[in-house]
Amino acid sequence: MKHTATMEDARLSLDNTVSALKKHFLNINQNDSENIKLANEYYKWTALKTDLVMNEKKFHIPASALPSTIKWNNFDWLRPEKQMIVAKYYKFDTNTNKYIISVKKNTVPSEDVELIMRSLSLVRKAVVWVDFGYNIGTEFGGCHPAIILKNLKDSLIVIPLSSQEPKSMEFNVKVEKVYGYPLMDRWANVTRITQVSLSRVHFEKIGDVKPSVLAEISQKLNQCGIV
Repeated sequence: MKHTATMEDARLSLDNTVSALKKHFLNINQNDSENIKLANEYYKWTALKTDLVMNEKKFHIPASALPSTIKWNNFDWLRPEKQMIVAKYYKFDTNTNKYIISVKKNTVPSEDVELIMRSLSLVRKAVVWVDFGYNIGTEFGGCHPAIILKNLKDSLIVIPLSSQEPKSMEFNVKVEKVYGYPLMDRWANVTRITQVSLSRVHFEKIGDVKPSVLAEISQKLNQCGIV
């Protein structure tokens, strides 16, 4: 019979967690600056992840993330019912051939913000900043830009980008340019594809990459036998 957790179980788990964290803190090598740095990052990530878990159910994409302009071809690509929603807040400008937001962003209802963002911004080949959290050993961690490969209901499948040149290109694809981001070489390691909650995403800056980058990623996945 499946055991149903009780508050007593939760209290015991909490006590064990607090005890483990205290033990970890007491074992920090005070003469090793790198050890202190890793411990500090671990504690900050533990607090942040707890906050993410507490607020995940009530998380909404911020209205400030709404694009100020929408290309006409992106608008035309939408289904009619979505075009009707977008047209409530954007007006077509004949001088620029773009749809320009015509209301204050903070007046757009959260459900419409989500629809617009999912339909036009959080799409395949877009790039967003993601907090991947604390890494153990060779795991990928920290805050990095990532290419969106698929938009799911409440999460994204992404491949993170690193500015550190890899020793081998066996699992890596070089990304020479991310539109909307500072010009620099970045690399995407196909073994690091992961699913992340939208609450991990920073929406302040959204860029994108050429479709050819996605083609290279797919090719590399096949070459490496991952798919």
